[in-house]
Amino acid sequence: MQMLALAADVQKITAVMGEVETLESLLESETKASNGEVTGKSIEIKANIKKLVTSPDFTESLNRLEIQGEPVWGLSSDERELIIDARTKVLES
Repeated sequence: MQMLALAADVQKITAVMGEVETLESLLESETKASNGEVTGKSIEIKANIKKLVTSPDFTESLNRLEIQGEPVWGLSSDERELIIDARTKVLES
């Protein structure tokens, strides 16, 4: 049962981080297009990123995949990196 929960949590984190990556690419394009100026669109993209990484579903999944601030045992090295990156995104937002 625990492994199934972990797999679902990993899938959730993977999906959200994929969305975040897409939004960050859009933000980078918007920033270049506006010569670094803050635009309504860039503010909206940043807000969407923050909304994704601070959503209860995301943070609950992330919390279950960490013990004392470290990724839980049983994750692949890619999954461990993903969990570390996800926590960084949460802390940055």
